Amino acid sequence: MLKEDVLFKKTPFGGFDRVEVISYIHQLKATQQKYKVLLEEKEKTNVRLTRDIEEKDLLIEELRKQVKKNEETIDEIRTQIKELEEKKDDPDHVSQTVKMCDELVETASETAKKLVSSAEERLDDAQKKVSKVIEKLENNDKTKPEDAKKLLKKLLKELK
Repeated sequence: MLKEDVLFKKTPFGGFDRVEVISYIHQLKATQQKYKVLLEEKEKTNVRLTRDIEEKDLLIEELRKQVKKNEETIDEIRTQIKELEEKKDDPDHVSQTVKMCDELVETASETAKKLVSSAEERLDDAQKKVSKVIEKLENNDKTKPEDAKKLLKKLLKELK
């Protein structure tokens, strides 16, 4: 980090020492370039993390569609149960069928709820971890690109 106020050595004929001023300018340019590279890396990381979140959102949406399809199947089964109850030709057979269908409906409903809940929990965890990584990157000017890569690899490994 460079000093805010820099005092340059004066020359005997007035002005400042040219070599010292040029050296200082080179230091400023080197520091500027270093920060530019860090900023670009953080922006790339941000884009990558945003893309990961979008992919997780798509996964959750797909799971919600599956749940809706399961619920429609459940409704169809319930309709079939009602039709069987109306026939009542064989009371024992009908009651067994109704009981089995009720169990199937219950199992399918519970499975669908668990799938959605699990996906939402995983997305929430992923979003929290992504936020932590972004916060670390944004708040720590000393973060090395290698450290950022390690954090992201660890996060992706946990999400699988």
